[in-house]
Amino acid sequence: MQLFNYHTHTSRCGHAWGTDEEYVEAAIKVGYKVLGFSDHAPYKTLSLDWARMDWDKLEDYLESVKSLKKAYEGKIDIHLGLETEYYPQFLDEKKELAEKVEYMILGQHFADPAGNGSYFGHNSDDEILEYAEMVCKGLDTGLFMYLAHPDVFMNRQGLFTPACERAARMIAEKAVQTNTPVEINIHGVTRGKKPFPTGEQYFYPHRDFWKIMAEYPVRCLYGIDAHRPEQILRVEDVVAGEKEMAGLGLNFIKEPLL
Repeated sequence: MQLFNYHTHTSRCGHAWGTDEEYVEAAIKVGYKVLGFSDHAPYKTLSLDWARMDWDKLEDYLESVKSLKKAYEGKIDIHLGLETEYYPQFLDEKKELAEKVEYMILGQHFADPAGNGSYFGHNSDDEILEYAEMVCKGLDTGLFMYLAHPDVFMNRQGLFTPACERAARMIAEKAVQTNTPVEINIHGVTRGKKPFPTGEQYFYPHRDFWKIMAEYPVRCLYGIDAHRPEQILRVEDVVAGEKEMAGLGLNFIKEPLL
């Protein structure tokens, strides 16, 4: 099992639970060597308190993770990051945030920063391709250590359409071009398998998407995307994700990125 995880949220984002220290203790109990916190990044002028932390919570987040990093030195390596979207009008703000943390991961959730146009399912072909275009532009910035849940647009989708395949290839080609790893998201595993015309599988990680990733020299890693400490403890979910990806020939990262 991969013994590092860089995708961990905190209660500040409005849809996660538990204390920061509880996540650390859970990671130690499981045997992780590295734990990265990457809560949803704030915007100076936009509040969406059910989806990401507000700006006035940022300093507390930064100080908390830095404090835990010191407190647990020698027991586990803790790293400070943020998960955020790409929107060109906020690029300077994201660059400012990047200077405050060790890493940022790209997680494109909405079509606009106000939270409109969720990409979490029931997307039209045009919306799926729009998602892929936004992700590719984000990767071109060079700001992101890796791409989170690249196949999240498959959530609640019934078919892996030609547009889905095109989106997957766009993302794979850009990930290779920019040398950006992509994440197999374990949070999707926790939602269970659903019936598809081709048989039962997860909405994400979606096996048809990852079959396409395997055609390219894309570097891959697992991300827990933990929103509560218990998710870190659920090793069985990681094992299920590994089983789902078995046999595809994906190029997995063996060592921690930080």
